[in-house]
Amino acid sequence: MKHGVEAKNYDDIAKAEKLKPLEVELRRLEDLSDQIVKDFAFMRQREEEMRNTNESTNSRVLYLSIFSMLCLLSLAAWQLLTLFFKVMFLRNYFKQKKLID
Repeated sequence: MKHGVEAKNYDDIAKAEKLKPLEVELRRLEDLSDQIVKDFAFMRQREEEMRNTNESTNSRVLYLSIFSMLCLLSLAAWQLLTLFFKVMFLRNYFKQKKLID
């Protein structure tokens, strides 16, 4: 399936406007160059959108990793505190039972 410049029938344009073969070829090349410029502009726009999406994703990953690290650090601190209280409880229990000094 043809589209853009390839879809135009330049023979019909040449007959309608009574153009010489060189003029038809010039018209085709002009249309082709216009299409290339439009394609480059579209690609530039797509690249900018993809860059913005990439930067947004990178910042979200950064925030998620910081949140995950904070969760893990708080969990580790909680485990250390519970371990400390368990040791204190067992020490007091054994002192009451006079198993240790």
